[in-house]
Amino acid sequence: MLIDNQSLKILLVEDNLADATLIEDLLGSFSDCLFRLKTVKSLEIALACLEAEKFDAILLDLSVSDCLGGSEAIAILKARSPTVPIVVLTDINDEQTALSVLRSGAQDCLVKGRFQRTLLVRAIHYAIERHRIEEQLRQQALRERLLGKMIENIRSSIDAASILQSTVAEVRQFLKTDRVLIYRCQNGASKFDGEEQKGAIVAGDGLPEGYIENQNINAALAVSCFFLVESQAVQAIADVRAAELAGSFQQLLADCEIAAVLSVPIWQSGDWETANERLESSVWEAEKTTDAAENYMSLPTVGKPQPQGSSATDFRSENGNNLWGMMTAYNCSGVREWQQWEIDFLQHLANQVAIAIEQSQLYRQLAIANQKLQQLATTDGLTDIANRRQFDRVLMLEWRRLAREELPLSLIMFDIDFFKPYNDFYGHLGGDDCLRQVARAIASFVKRAGDLAARYGGEEFGVLLPNTSAAGANVVARKICDGIARLKLPHARSSIGPYVTLSCGIATVIPAAEASPDTLIRSADGALYQAKNEGKNRICHATINSESSSLTALGL
Repeated sequence: MLIDNQSLKILLVEDNLADATLIEDLLGSFSDCLFRLKTVKSLEIALACLEAEKFDAILLDLSVSDCLGGSEAIAILKARSPTVPIVVLTDINDEQTALSVLRSGAQDCLVKGRFQRTLLVRAIHYAIERHRIEEQLRQQALRERLLGKMIENIRSSIDAASILQSTVAEVRQFLKTDRVLIYRCQNGASKFDGEEQKGAIVAGDGLPEGYIENQNINAALAVSCFFLVESQAVQAIADVRAAELAGSFQQLLADCEIAAVLSVPIWQSGDWETANERLESSVWEAEKTTDAAENYMSLPTVGKPQPQGSSATDFRSENGNNLWGMMTAYNCSGVREWQQWEIDFLQHLANQVAIAIEQSQLYRQLAIANQKLQQLATTDGLTDIANRRQFDRVLMLEWRRLAREELPLSLIMFDIDFFKPYNDFYGHLGGDDCLRQVARAIASFVKRAGDLAARYGGEEFGVLLPNTSAAGANVVARKICDGIARLKLPHARSSIGPYVTLSCGIATVIPAAEASPDTLIRSADGALYQAKNEGKNRICHATINSESSSLTALGL
């Protein structure tokens, strides 16, 4: 709103001496000097004046010598000074002309000779007021669009770290401030990136080198979080030097060349009893160990004053949420009276950040749960190696891949000798323990990333060896059998020795796209059957004849 008796600086663009004198008389007849009028005779000179000085309004005569036309002249002036309202003066008493200049961006249109002093003054005041309202609406629409874009960017990602970093960068640019950071409270109840961590600056833009690692700054931010909870309000400091702050904190801000501060809390739901204890203890610990937190801060707030030197007994917001952290903007170039729309903007954005953090945590928990489910679906519950389902899936994938690459695929099938008598003698718990030890031994010799050890069923195990020749598979099988022998697992019911032994069958083939991987399984099973028939505790190798699919076995 215009202030009474406020002196307004008006630029008059008029090349007719009589009309210019009339305007000067009308505006200069006020004893309180409400108007300061500067008259120029051309559009070119007017542009130069707008470049050098600030004006509250422009009175434009469309008939000046270098005026190309109403719309063109108005567009040129607005391009040079978009925030200065324009009142058009014209000799033409025509409704279409008036509508044309208004559509071009002028605030009003007056016909020469048809207005008196009161109408002229009212037109100038209304033009300024209308332009101010239009500019506010335009800025509000711009802020809403930018805020909507920022919120869209926040919601489009589930990576909390990238969300926070992009947010502080955009806030700094939008508010045209020097530094912006997001601080996570010490030992907050919410976890960041899956781990419970100490308080820290988790995102920042415009921060000097070493700022994030500065322990004094982190300690002061921890205390600031404490007071955000206690005040239940935004903290806005227009002038750090004039604010009532503890000496150590005020000196810290001065050392960091900070002139104004705006902090808004980031609230999240959570276990408040735990959060209270953690936050309170971390603040007091910070006070004991660092100079920056030796005294409490008393920060001016929007809405509710802060108490000094008293500890908070309830770390709870009005709706029962806990403080995850805060978003803070610093102005270093000079004092700054934070506008309400800036506070509202930062608060709204902090709410969106809180939602994004919770979503990120939920996605992470979901990913962990899915990983566990996947592990359960592909792992044998007793032996903790791959199960039959995973074996079949990997076999099919490797079969197709090696068929394209024309490379060999080997399969070793193992069977624990005399396992039924073992179970009968040692009991099922003893049998389960034997299976686990054998599985661990087999898996320990399957080292390549593409190899797979699996429990095929009962006391039978399978090992898939992609891109492995028959000789290579034989080496792996021998190492596994020797490893089991070194374990010396007692077997009182074995007819071939006092310890647990394995029978092995090996098959190797170059897969064919039109063939089935069951061929490989049948071949390895056949070799295993032969090894058991020939006395157990041995390795037999099968080869597949591509023409007849006949099987031959060799005891090794």
